[in-house]
Amino acid sequence: MNANRITENVAGLFPCGKRSEKSAEKVGTHVASDTDPNMRKGWLTFWTIALWLVGGITILIPVYLVVINSFKSKTEAALMNFSLPTKWLFGNYAEMIADGGILTGLKNSVIITVTCVAVIVLFSSQLAFVLQRRKSRLSSALSKIMLLGIIIPVQIIPSVLFSKMLHLTPYVSAIFVLIVANFSIAVFLYTGFLKSIPAELDESAILDGASPLILFFRIIFPLLRPVTMTVIIISFLAIWNDFGNTIYFLNSSANYTITLTIYNFFGDNNSSWQLVFANVVFASLPVVIVFLTLQRNIIAGMTAGSVKG
Repeated sequence: MNANRITENVAGLFPCGKRSEKSAEKVGTHVASDTDPNMRKGWLTFWTIALWLVGGITILIPVYLVVINSFKSKTEAALMNFSLPTKWLFGNYAEMIADGGILTGLKNSVIITVTCVAVIVLFSSQLAFVLQRRKSRLSSALSKIMLLGIIIPVQIIPSVLFSKMLHLTPYVSAIFVLIVANFSIAVFLYTGFLKSIPAELDESAILDGASPLILFFRIIFPLLRPVTMTVIIISFLAIWNDFGNTIYFLNSSANYTITLTIYNFFGDNNSSWQLVFANVVFASLPVVIVFLTLQRNIIAGMTAGSVKG
């Protein structure tokens, strides 16, 4: 009995063990709080928002610069700074439309873009249907060639020489080059989407007496509406904004597309930068409107084909 009491008294005088245990519990709780999933999720959300803000600011700064300078005088616009105009000159846009051949460029852009998009949708969808349904070495080789078309850019010099050998007009040459430049990505999107459409549907239509054209245009093509919208939007944006390809073929002011009309405001000795900025804003409006209106269709069409296959 006396020995037990002595042991308890000694333990009471030196309570280091209990304190160390409590300290260990506190440290463990602190470590657990640092690795808490909610805390990690909060940090992930923070950095995501920060990256979006940085990306948004990076995009908005050039947009702000272009819009602001389009309302300045010729002298102020040449400085290309971020200050507001001393006087807002809304007449710059009227002058740009009157003197820059904008209506002619708009007409040329509409003709070329509509023609290219229609040809791309019509023929790329049919080619993708054949490549996806037929399991042969030839179809596999053609699919790989289509993938190379996405990676390898259009070679301008051979294209120019080839168009001159065939005596093609500038319009036709530009249309062919733009179709080739955007054809492969359309085939790739259609092929991915067609994997989600069962082949049994084809067999049922053929047993009912449907010809290949009726099978495709009456049964398969209506099912391709989501990815068709995606192809139309992506092709429209790429062709409408094209500058590097069309400049080699449409190299006269009468043939300029709306993106090329910017050259009408550059002279040998001076440049009207306020009209250049106004031209950039005007040429970008159709693209911005189409993208903001139909951006959901782009995402829906590109992800719908990933459900199967």
